[in-house]
Amino acid sequence: MSAKARGLGRGLDALLPKAQGGVQQIAVDRLVPSPHQPRKRMDEAAIAELAASIAEKGVLQPILVRPSGGDFEIVAGERRFWAAQRAGLGSVPAVVRDLDDRETLEVAIVENLQREDLDPIEEARAFKQLMGFGLNQEQVGRAVGRSRSAVANSLRLLTLPEEGLAALERGEITAGHARAVLAQPEGDRLWALDRIVARGLSVREAEALRRPAGRKVPRGGSDGRYVRLEEDLSRHAGTRVRIKGGRRGRIELHFHSEDELTRLLELLGYQA
Repeated sequence: MSAKARGLGRGLDALLPKAQGGVQQIAVDRLVPSPHQPRKRMDEAAIAELAASIAEKGVLQPILVRPSGGDFEIVAGERRFWAAQRAGLGSVPAVVRDLDDRETLEVAIVENLQREDLDPIEEARAFKQLMGFGLNQEQVGRAVGRSRSAVANSLRLLTLPEEGLAALERGEITAGHARAVLAQPEGDRLWALDRIVARGLSVREAEALRRPAGRKVPRGGSDGRYVRLEEDLSRHAGTRVRIKGGRRGRIELHFHSEDELTRLLELLGYQA
């Protein structure tokens, strides 16, 4: 990984030293939003508030753009652009940089993470986009100033059922609730999600959810202790756990990717 990418974790200045030519005024009608912008929704109230400030004092911090045909694509500062447009400004201060698609996405992610503008799903999808440029989870984490495990936990949110993704995007549940849902056996996740939303459970209460065993046939003992143990271990490990055998046997932990295997090994305290 280049020194430029490694610098992202320390902030935008590490990636973007002072540009040659400095700040210039660019007409608002020559600016276009970036398709690589990880934030998909704008807070209208915040935009209106910023527009009022800009109308009075102007745009105090330049936006970052890159050439795009005869226009300029916004890399960082899209909210300032929309607010300036709403305030009726004809031009805004900008710094022009030649950045490729990967660098553009990296800068946009870092800016939004520093401003805490991304919801958990936008963040996870942005990390997944970066991996589409050939980065692994450790490299993505290094680029944006997060640990590999934090990136892995973020990406895991994308395995939520569609209803869970929608609830998380709407703010009905938090990332902590979502992880509690994913810790449930796969067949119980929608059940858990319904209980969390309907009852307004805290994260701790969500983590303690246990679905009644019903008429499940117990394995390994007439008292059903292995069924309950499997469910508890599945919630703890965040993956399906199976216990095979009776007094002697084995425990199976299921994984679906190398990254998930790495996560489970770390959970077990193993370090390569």
